[in-house]
Amino acid sequence: MREYSYRCHDFSLLTPGFKKRFVAPLLPYIPWVIPANVITIISNLFVYIAFFIALNYNTPAGRILIAGCLFLYLLGDHLDGMQAKKTKTGSALGEFCDHYLDAFNNGIILFTAFMVFGIYDPILIAVVLTTSYLAHMAVFYEQFKTGWLTFEKLGSLEAVLLILLLVGISAFEPVYLFFTTNVVSAYRLIDILFGLSAIGATSTFITTLKRTPGRGNEVWLFVVGIITVAFIAARLFSNLELFLFITLYASLYVGLIMKGHLVDGIERIPDLVIPSVLLILNFVTPLETQSIFWILALYLLMRIFVLVFQTFNALKTYWVWANPRI
Repeated sequence: MREYSYRCHDFSLLTPGFKKRFVAPLLPYIPWVIPANVITIISNLFVYIAFFIALNYNTPAGRILIAGCLFLYLLGDHLDGMQAKKTKTGSALGEFCDHYLDAFNNGIILFTAFMVFGIYDPILIAVVLTTSYLAHMAVFYEQFKTGWLTFEKLGSLEAVLLILLLVGISAFEPVYLFFTTNVVSAYRLIDILFGLSAIGATSTFITTLKRTPGRGNEVWLFVVGIITVAFIAARLFSNLELFLFITLYASLYVGLIMKGHLVDGIERIPDLVIPSVLLILNFVTPLETQSIFWILALYLLMRIFVLVFQTFNALKTYWVWANPRI
């Protein structure tokens, strides 16, 4: 097993102020005995609550609740690290829990925003999700190769804060209409904003990968794989199924990278079954795609479950139900 050491270059513009004003004042109220991993799990539940609200209650009040849930998630996402540092319980397992759950949250938060603002164009959804995951993957691939996790000036915190701000102020109907009014042809202001975010994510992906030494063929297989998955799935499946496919496929590879970094140092290839099957389906379109979607999605879920089980099994000595007093 690799010796664990958390090393981070954090150039985020907003993280220092966010921690100082919102997170640090809460830390004294968190009991010592509560493990950081428990805070991680609880905070991530708010992402799923926000997703549920967007699916079922896309109203002005619902948008305020979604923004509040995302803010609580951000608080917990930074509070767990501060709790681990305070109690001296930082570990490889804690990093895996925190960052691997964020891999899924990346797609869920974006799709929550898509539902709030009625973004239904499958190509736009595919582009935004794919570029976001390419940037997300590149950050962890660089960590795997160099041992350093680097957060850019405009990173995940800034992205989630922007989304919760947009969702929150859209609770006011004139603001919502402003964002959803056509600006150029059939494209609305909100569509253009998310399109610009895809350009920014692509820039982060290219910049991060260029400075990463020793790039293997595995990472390029993933790039080809996720682009294949995204654009064929956009043609074959519903928007919800498209989001699930991209999120599961990308998160599986991010997990494989993290396992290599935290457990054994092995660089693994991404899944090749899914893009291969979709390539075949692209030329032989089946009459009924929903069953195929569920078979492929369950396959990805099974691989993710095995990955999580193996990683937890390797790092299980770090799991505690209550922090010991030092």
